[in-house]
This record gives sequence, structure tokens and C-alpha cells, in this order.
Amino acid sequence: MRVFEIMTIDVGSCCLDDDLGCAASIMWEKDCGVVPIVDEERRVVGIVTDRDIAIAAASQNRRPAEIRARELSGRPVEICGMEEEVSDVLQRMVGARVRRLPVCGENGELLGIVSISDVLNKGDKRDAKRAVKALKKISGR
Repeated sequence: MRVFEIMTIDVGSCCLDDDLGCAASIMWEKDCGVVPIVDEERRVVGIVTDRDIAIAAASQNRRPAEIRARELSGRPVEICGMEEEVSDVLQRMVGARVRRLPVCGENGELLGIVSISDVLNKGDKRDAKRAVKALKKISGR
């Protein structure tokens, strides 16, 4: 099975100059816990999680509306392509200890997101079993 068969396409994103309050609003609207950060060409340059917002606000004693997404964009972001095999992407998730990967085109532009939940809900039985194993490894169990 390939990523394009199970990925989520309706993905919100924020720009480098958007604040974390904007990212949180996107998470609320899209019912998700992660928002890719994109540049002017919609290339993925970072990622914001709900955990990132909480820790940034608490550790810096600042409101999310005062913290720009660019402050979280310096970390490397693991991405994948639409044509990749789901089994390969799950291995990369385990290596990066993440549950979701932005799906990007050849130029790095955001096309969607693939998550372990996508694999469990839309994948075949073999990939679903791999997803459970991956989740256990990511969670440290």
C-alpha cells in the first residue's frame, strides 16, 4: 500500500510569521494535534504540535499569541512522498519517534499528512499490524 491511498489531504498549515495561537486554532478547526509550518512556496520548514505550544508557552512564560511559528521551525522535519510504501514510512516514523509525517511533493511542497491513525483506519491488515508495532516502539513499550 502506498501513502497516497491513506493520507489525509485536508491539512491546515501555518506560515513562519503566524503565532502559535493561530496554529492552535487550526488544530481546533481540523481536530488534529499537529500543524506543518510552510514557507512562501508551501514547502514544509517545520512542524508544530499541541505539545510544542503548551511547552513553549509554559517554559517561556509567554502567551501562544506572542510566540511565532518560526521559533519552532529550526528543528529537522522528517517528510515522506505520496508514492512511498506505507511500511517504509512506518519505519521512518519509528526512527524519528513521531506518529505523523507531512507528505510532500518533489519540491518539498505540502500535499497532506500521513499518521499512524491513517494506517490503522484506512490501511490493509498487514500495515495495520505494522502500525501497532510502530506505535509501541515510538511509545517506548
